[in-house]
Amino acid sequence: MSQVVKAFKSVPISKLHKLEQLQCQIFRTTFNPTKQKTGAKILSAPLKGQTLANYYGPSDFPTHAKLSKAWATSEYEILNEEEEYRVERVEDLKRRGKGAPKKQREAPSAKGKGKKK
Repeated sequence: MSQVVKAFKSVPISKLHKLEQLQCQIFRTTFNPTKQKTGAKILSAPLKGQTLANYYGPSDFPTHAKLSKAWATSEYEILNEEEEYRVERVEDLKRRGKGAPKKQREAPSAKGKGKKK
């Protein structure tokens, strides 16, 4: 066994590289002498986009806006419970003084725009 190892160690590295290059040509693989990651495994894999899109189903599910447009001429009123809940919550927060601050109507003054000292 040690004879085989000694014989293998005596082969020059350039010949081993040529042998590896020839193997890659025969078996149709990429020759990568530096053994750096190339991402070929990921790039050669089939794309998953359509599979994921099909998993979540069609995106044309009717929304509240689409339904209210479709039924706008009728005598029925479609309630948007999520929007009503949001409006009630915002009003409650404003009543308690916890709401968002009012927007400023004028531009901020140039007082703080100077250099730092």
